[in-house]
Amino acid sequence: FLNGSSETEDEIIENQIGTIPELEQKIAEKAEKVIDKSGSWSWRCKDCGKVCKKKYKISSHIETHLEGFSHTCTFCDRKYKTRNSLSSHINLAHREKREIKEEITGDQEEKLRTEINNRMEKIETEEGMMWKCTECGKMLKKKDKLGNHVETHLEGFSHTCVHCDKIHKTRGSLNMHIRTCHRGDK
Repeated sequence: FLNGSSETEDEIIENQIGTIPELEQKIAEKAEKVIDKSGSWSWRCKDCGKVCKKKYKISSHIETHLEGFSHTCTFCDRKYKTRNSLSSHINLAHREKREIKEEITGDQEEKLRTEINNRMEKIETEEGMMWKCTECGKMLKKKDKLGNHVETHLEGFSHTCVHCDKIHKTRGSLNMHIRTCHRGDK
């Protein structure tokens, strides 16, 4: 508890910057799926009209328009407007510190699995048994596929590329990065 307050540090931070589900909701409100000039599906920012083929790219872009959200570096307490800016900062400014922190958090995988499992529930539907994300309500038939989705909601976990040290929020994102950027690397 801070300064005699009944709020925990996490509650104070959450009240100051908003929760990640709030951020994702704001991004979703400002993104729309459109057909681009070539006739393909794309994503458009409702604020400025920018169009991107990939949803994650328009989401990153939309974050630059949003007010009231910030992302704090756990090493130096600097604040960044977007998650991409924070990730770049950590990659550039704290490479050595990040490696030490990752050694200290060797049980991260077990904690990650526990957090994922705590955010899924098995339910009976008309289509049969399904797995439901308790964060957003998304439902899938396969538990492992929903686990990949649930990981996108979690904060405090990171996965580092062994080839270039780029940090990724999810294991799926890291694996996609390695497949697309480091095909021949070993």
